[in-house]
Amino acid sequence: MESNHASNDSPHSRQHSDTPEISPSGNIGIYTVLSTLCLMRHQLGLEAMLDYIERYLAIIEKHSPQIKPAVRHILKRVNVEKIYHDAMRKEDE
Repeated sequence: MESNHASNDSPHSRQHSDTPEISPSGNIGIYTVLSTLCLMRHQLGLEAMLDYIERYLAIIEKHSPQIKPAVRHILKRVNVEKIYHDAMRKEDE
């Protein structure tokens, strides 16, 4: 992900300066993963979706052990309650 370091003259950059900007290909990847998880939840249930997430994370950690500490470092700065509430309040943009 790239930081949103657009010109300060843009209203969008002033309004969302602390929100990371995601590339179009990143958006496609994220949207695909989230859509797959939603489909799994609807077809197999919430428990199956959660089991899948845990298993997939374990597989990634096993094959790429350097990812876990890097992501853990990033997650220390993430306020999940805030991003959850921000997403629930977001209007269509």
